[in-house]
Amino acid sequence: MNGSPNGMKVVLPKGCDNAPRKQIVIDFTVAMVMKKNEVIKEYADESIIWYQLKDNKKIEGIVSFISALHDENKNLITGLEIYQVITHGKFASINGVILLANDTTIDFCDVYMFSNASKSGKVKEIKSYTMLPLN
Repeated sequence: MNGSPNGMKVVLPKGCDNAPRKQIVIDFTVAMVMKKNEVIKEYADESIIWYQLKDNKKIEGIVSFISALHDENKNLITGLEIYQVITHGKFASINGVILLANDTTIDFCDVYMFSNASKSGKVKEIKSYTMLPLN
């Protein structure tokens, strides 16, 4: 288990050390959860599109993307566990669970599309699938 400066627990999958694109997806996901704008700006395309499928929302552009992240998850996030990261060409997916301070867990899967297949490609599009626990 890896810690973070703000006390949030982060658990990462083993075996991503030799795959640059996988590490980018992990870093970007952690940055989204921790609202690290500088990391987001480093990896995201200016015209990024974020589809939040559960809420039927489409967020366009880096400014709107960052603003939406700051509006999301008003509950305190205490943990992030990433189960798998899969990459192929200019596509990637990541799944795991987010733990909130009120002990709610949110299962997630994000599907990424990059601007190109090279490791310098920027995040162009994200489709987010989330599931809250059943009551």
